[in-house]
Amino acid sequence: MEKALKILFNEDLDSDIDLLYFELKRNRFPYISEHVQTREGFEKALDKFRPDIILSDYSLPSFDGLTALQIKQEKYPDTPFILVSGTIGEENAVELIRNGATDYVLKNKLFTLIPKMDRAMEDAQKRKEKRIADEILRKQYKALFEIASLQSHQVRGPIASILGLINLFNFDEPADPMNTEIIRNLQVATLAFDDVIYSIVEKTNEIKSMVA
Repeated sequence: MEKALKILFNEDLDSDIDLLYFELKRNRFPYISEHVQTREGFEKALDKFRPDIILSDYSLPSFDGLTALQIKQEKYPDTPFILVSGTIGEENAVELIRNGATDYVLKNKLFTLIPKMDRAMEDAQKRKEKRIADEILRKQYKALFEIASLQSHQVRGPIASILGLINLFNFDEPADPMNTEIIRNLQVATLAFDDVIYSIVEKTNEIKSMVA
C-alpha cells in the first residue's frame, strides 16, 4: 500500500479546504492532514506533525503565505511548500519561488495540484538523497585525510625510532648491557607502530562501511 502523505494546510476558508480535499480524493491521493490558519498553529504543526509537504494560501487574515514560507525555510528548508491562492499574482508567485517556495497553484486551476505535488515530492527526495550522498562523501574525505595524516606523520615516527635503535644495537657484542635497553625500546616503538597500523585499518574499514 502506498504510504499516506502528510499534508499541512495553511488556509482560513473551509470552502477552499473542501476544494483541496475534493481534488486529492478525486485523484485517489493517499494522505493524512492537519489544517492551520495562524502562525502559532503553523509553527506547532511543523514541529509536531512534521508534514511531508505544505499547501498554503497566500493571504490569510492574521497570517500570510510569505511569513509561513520564511518560517518553514528557517526550520525545515527541504520540506516542499506550494502556494495555493486565487490572488497571488504572477509577480508575487515568482518572487516567492525565488525565496524558496516550491511552486504555486491557482485556485481556479486545481487540476494542476496533483502533478505539481508529485513533482515537488520527487524533487525533495532527490535533494534528500543528494544530501545523504554528500554527507557520506564528506565523511569519506575526512577519513581519507586522517589516513593520509597517519601515514605521513605517525607512521614515520615509530619507523624512525626502530631504524635508529637498530643502528645502535651492538651486533659485535650481543651481551652488551646496552642491547637490553635497546631491545626494550624497540618493543615500545614496535607497539606504537602497531597502534598506528590498527588506526589505519579502522579508518579503512570505516570508509568501506560507508559504501557497503
